[in-house]
Amino acid sequence: MKRTLILFAASMAAILSLNACTLSLAGKPTPLPTQIILLATPTAPPTVLPTPDLSILTPAQSLPTLAATPAASTVIPGAAAATGAPGAILPGQPSGPYAVIHVGAGETLNVRSAPGTGASVIATYSATSTNVMRTGPSSNVNNVLWVQVISPGGGNGWVNSAYLTEYVAPDTFCADGRVNSLLTNFGNAVRSSNGGTLAPLVSPLHGITVRLWRNGNAAVFDQAHAHWIFSSTYAHDWGAAPGSGLATVGSIHAEVVPKWMDVFTGNYTLSCNSPQTGGASYDTSWPAIYANVNFYSLYKPGPAGNENSWRTLLVGVEYVQNHPYLFSVTQLQWEP
Repeated sequence: MKRTLILFAASMAAILSLNACTLSLAGKPTPLPTQIILLATPTAPPTVLPTPDLSILTPAQSLPTLAATPAASTVIPGAAAATGAPGAILPGQPSGPYAVIHVGAGETLNVRSAPGTGASVIATYSATSTNVMRTGPSSNVNNVLWVQVISPGGGNGWVNSAYLTEYVAPDTFCADGRVNSLLTNFGNAVRSSNGGTLAPLVSPLHGITVRLWRNGNAAVFDQAHAHWIFSSTYAHDWGAAPGSGLATVGSIHAEVVPKWMDVFTGNYTLSCNSPQTGGASYDTSWPAIYANVNFYSLYKPGPAGNENSWRTLLVGVEYVQNHPYLFSVTQLQWEP
């Protein structure tokens, strides 16, 4: 009997022990973590330049056609704001000289008898012209600002203002200390990922044209959209890499900004109107469609033993009412 009681007590102890262990392992139920919903980053699709009004004399160049910002808010220095009825001629003051831009080598810019593409072509300016003089009047036709100019053969004609920019002689540009300040401020905006700092640096006329690859596709950001460059999730097709041919699709802050950051956080050198690279198997020259746009080359060499990791930013600068602004940024790098 005593032996039986001892075995019963041992069994009960084992059961209690097991139950205690089970409760201990189970413990108090752990609540599920609170779900966090991430808000999508505001997207900023690029704006585009007006459709070119060109006389094509040669096959299309290797550079893609630029798509661009609506010209409704475009204001050319010396012109009255285009606020009248569509097609109305608005008075203004003569100004110049202006240079032709966004026109490929061997192509021409049409001068028409009246504002709009429906008017007859009476003359042309070459892609390298730097002597275009405005007479003053302007007109808004289908949200495109047309300006009256002195025609090359005499008399007056009309051109699409999107293809004109204030002409600044290269020597004057390279001696302008304000451009150095512009580049410094651009670097500060990149390093701090601050769209509010970047936006006022962008050309109020043509925006900033961004290319990841020298012959790749372009994205154009006006001042308003430049605020989103460091956070936009809008996926751009940047085209094929120049050496490998690999296509690149992604947001500007994921694909392009890191390249800018690499230069601005490194030791780079400046060259005025002269591209500087560490060697490449593709054309690294300044694009022909920007022949009349001055630029700086920001070159970051690769370290010893890894010389092919060099990187260059070609930064185009446009003057608006004699003040320099960012016009374009093209990234160059070594490609196998």
